[in-house]
Amino acid sequence: MRFPLFSFSLLALLTLHAAPALSQEMPACNGSIAVVRVSEIKPGGTMKGFLAAVAAHQAWYRANGIKDNEIVASRVIVKDEKTGQFKYSDTQVLTYHINPPDTEKLPHRGDAAWNAYVKMYRDNSDLKSEYLTCMPKHSEK
Repeated sequence: MRFPLFSFSLLALLTLHAAPALSQEMPACNGSIAVVRVSEIKPGGTMKGFLAAVAAHQAWYRANGIKDNEIVASRVIVKDEKTGQFKYSDTQVLTYHINPPDTEKLPHRGDAAWNAYVKMYRDNSDLKSEYLTCMPKHSEK
């Protein structure tokens, strides 16, 4: 009897980790909730493939009626050790999922299109860390 309970608990834990349940009580945020993910392009993967996954990820939300979120990629800038010049990393990238919807609002999660963009991410990158943050409001002057 312990094994099914353990399996259920593990599955529940993984589900919560995969997509934060934003309907839970959150601290005050004077801005937007954002999921920040740090990814590394893996051997055999490409930045182009990763950026295509980001576009497919955003497209999945739009196709499923979610219009108030945004997913953007931000390439890390590194200093070239040989030249001293700054350049974009070929292997490090951050993504920001701004205003992610509650998982309860995703009835088609796990459909073919969802699985396709997840596969694109997995084929091109490894997720190194993930943070749930409050992105402060800013004004452009």
